[in-house]
Amino acid sequence: MRFLTTLITFCGIGFAATALENDGWRKQEQNGAVAYFKGEEAMIMMAPAKPFAGDARAGLTKGMQSYLGGKVVAGGEVRDAEGGAAMAEYEVQEPNGSRTHRAAMAWVRNGQLEAMLFATNDAASYQKYRPAAMAFFASNRSVATAPVSANAITDEWYTGRISTIQRQDSVTGALAPPSGNNMTYKFLPDGTYQQYGLMQFTYSTCINSYFMNITGTYTLRGSELTTTPTDGTFDSRTCGGAPVRKPTTKAVSVFQVRVSGNELTMTDAKGASSTYRRK
Repeated sequence: MRFLTTLITFCGIGFAATALENDGWRKQEQNGAVAYFKGEEAMIMMAPAKPFAGDARAGLTKGMQSYLGGKVVAGGEVRDAEGGAAMAEYEVQEPNGSRTHRAAMAWVRNGQLEAMLFATNDAASYQKYRPAAMAFFASNRSVATAPVSANAITDEWYTGRISTIQRQDSVTGALAPPSGNNMTYKFLPDGTYQQYGLMQFTYSTCINSYFMNITGTYTLRGSELTTTPTDGTFDSRTCGGAPVRKPTTKAVSVFQVRVSGNELTMTDAKGASSTYRRK
């Protein structure tokens, strides 16, 4: 669980393109494809939409062997992604015998298969530019996410886990608190929210704990949720020492959200998702 994270704010395709260009990516357009190049090391591309009757997983599986190119020789497992999309990461054998590292995402909208591709020439470049690619994927994928009403998220949402392992003092026999974490969002009808969470690690000699408490305002446009902190504290205590309190950052965060029954899924600009349940 990440308590203090600076998230990339995005707003549709336009911002993603601007962010890449501002970071030194060179833009090219040809035959309906829009591609961004980082020198000779990496490429992020939005492929032209193609007519397709089927689901995103089938479309991506077909696309990996056709217009997304190459022969898949490693990886390639197609998995579900947010917004009804599908995603795969894999290696491709090129005609000249070399390999490229790739990630691709696709979805079907209005009878059209839309796809994005990230390709690099080696493993180091893949890891280096993967965050930019995932942010691009997330911003483009957001257009496929269904709108969410404000009433749907007005509630208290929780996620967390507690370790099944609990340490015992060999001398006193006392049980130490188990490691674990939890996070809660509470969205109120007046457009304000509360976010609080606890992370605790129990080691053989000490307990480290961290607690975050943030208040702020939020807006919901379609499926895009923007949270703006106005106040917040971050408390830490290490190995039984004195507690330390610091103010939290006030960075604006943008998520794509989806509500399904009693579950709220929030996806950041890097494609990382967390699922919360109603309290």
